[in-house]
Amino acid sequence: MRIDSPSRPRFARLAVLMAALLALGLFAACSSSGGASSASDAITIKNFAFTTSPVTAGSTVTVKNNDSVEHTVTSDDGSSFNVSIQPGKTATFTAPKAGTYKFHCNIHSQMHGSLTVT
Repeated sequence: MRIDSPSRPRFARLAVLMAALLALGLFAACSSSGGASSASDAITIKNFAFTTSPVTAGSTVTVKNNDSVEHTVTSDDGSSFNVSIQPGKTATFTAPKAGTYKFHCNIHSQMHGSLTVT
């Protein structure tokens, strides 16, 4: 039995390639999590209620409407943000300066929420 077979260099190259691919996968997973660049929705509407996640000032805020009717996300101060979101759709706006912003739906007066901007 020959220990130094011709397939051994091929195995070594394959091992190096697999290690490189694993490293790239880990890098991609780490670099795509958290922060303002996250792809997750900052405001989600479901069952006529708002769920929010904190956002960074100046970032794009994504609102996802999981209900079967139109809603709005309108700041209580009347000027920080105001978007309409059709059923099953998303809308975006730019996060205002740091602070806590209370908001409501102009169509459904019982719907209220609060957005934290850091």
